[in-house]
Amino acid sequence: MKTIVFMMMVYLGNVPEKERILFYDINRCKYFASRIMGQPPEPVTGRRYTAICRPVNVDLNNPNIRIF
Repeated sequence: MKTIVFMMMVYLGNVPEKERILFYDINRCKYFASRIMGQPPEPVTGRRYTAICRPVNVDLNNPNIRIF
């Protein structure tokens, strides 16, 4: 069964992080994204974290997917 969930994508500067986090609720996704974006810049390079939430279709029967 497919459903729409929200995927939080995190970037360090312009480079996307490999890990993607899935949420059932857009407000929960946006909460964690805002907390990540509130972090201070990386000390050595000065790059900042950016996080966005986007809707995606996922198959709930896939055992490799974990949704928070």
